Amino acid sequence: MSRNVYITGVGIVTPLNPFSGVKEFWNALCSGKNAIRRMKLPLLKSDREWLMAGFDNSSLPEKLPVEDKFGYIAEEALKMAVLDARLDGIDNREETKTGIFIGTVLGNILCKEKRLMEGGNRSDDNIKEESLSYIASHIASRYGLTGPVFTVSTACASGTDAVGIAARQIKAGNADIMIAGGVETLSDLAISGFNSLQAITEDRVRPFDRRRSGLAPGEGAAFVVLESGESASKRGVEVYGRVLGYSSKSDANHLTGPHREGRGLACAIRQALSEAKIHHDEIDYINAHGTGTVYNDLMETKAMKGAFGEGAYGIPVSSTKSMLGHSFGAAGSIEVICCLLSIKTGLIHPTLNLEEKDPECDLDYVPAKARNHAVNTAMSLSAGFGGQNSVIILGRV
Repeated sequence: MSRNVYITGVGIVTPLNPFSGVKEFWNALCSGKNAIRRMKLPLLKSDREWLMAGFDNSSLPEKLPVEDKFGYIAEEALKMAVLDARLDGIDNREETKTGIFIGTVLGNILCKEKRLMEGGNRSDDNIKEESLSYIASHIASRYGLTGPVFTVSTACASGTDAVGIAARQIKAGNADIMIAGGVETLSDLAISGFNSLQAITEDRVRPFDRRRSGLAPGEGAAFVVLESGESASKRGVEVYGRVLGYSSKSDANHLTGPHREGRGLACAIRQALSEAKIHHDEIDYINAHGTGTVYNDLMETKAMKGAFGEGAYGIPVSSTKSMLGHSFGAAGSIEVICCLLSIKTGLIHPTLNLEEKDPECDLDYVPAKARNHAVNTAMSLSAGFGGQNSVIILGRV
């Protein structure tokens, strides 16, 4: 059994125009507004400030405990998607089988960090919130979701994998409606870890630029509602796009570094194209992983050239992370929504800070300004630690 999969609702919460809605987020992104700024660590007291894209306390509820931010932004983004898809009353009889897949790298690690800093004195009820699977189980219980419920943690491909694997549940007939996406918050551990790898920039996030020097950690949450064609038609809802193809491949190369020639990512691109049953010259836009690190951007460029050949030079590419930073488990789902919005609006957001071309990164990265461009088919790329490479293709209905 194989069914078409449509996306009927989107919800997104990022430090860029936080909690303002999808339209406002998209307008800010396409205008080149930058959410990356200097911020201090979430918990440890230090005078040092890091380039990050985090929520300002003024945008969050007053007196919201730091360990509750993870669940708060997840539920705000999810509620937005559910309302957008008109799922305010979810019918979860056995035959409808609505489920949820959530991607995250570290889960609510702030909860654990705070507990450890306080000497480990927290109740069992609070400790359960530290598990990766807690937020998916909590949301399933709150919304009465009786279909498949999974937590996906595949490094920085987690958000993409959550959407792609959820789509396969619908294709296989295991669910009629799925909610899928990712969530991540800034944490002392993640920031310190990437700093020890010398991956955090002290300059600006400059994807594909000759002077690129690293990423900026970020946070956010994004969810989409996926439905079978029968379900969407029966409910009479607006459709953003269709999931055409999805693939996940491993580099089998290194725990942190990508394969220098982009072997796994190129293979994932080819397999996603094959599943979508489209030729590579039918891709109108690529949302790149585009972290701004030296090796990732070069690897990604080589992967696109390897998969598309000379055709790679004719496809507009842009990096959302140039403005939002790298929100790890949430990044892929944020970028899926950006692809859907490009399809809907005919607008490709820019890659910020791309000022000096790298001779080896020589594709069309849409620098500086948004571009009007008819997008019927878009591809989102994700690459994570351990050689996790995931690709999803979305198309106009």
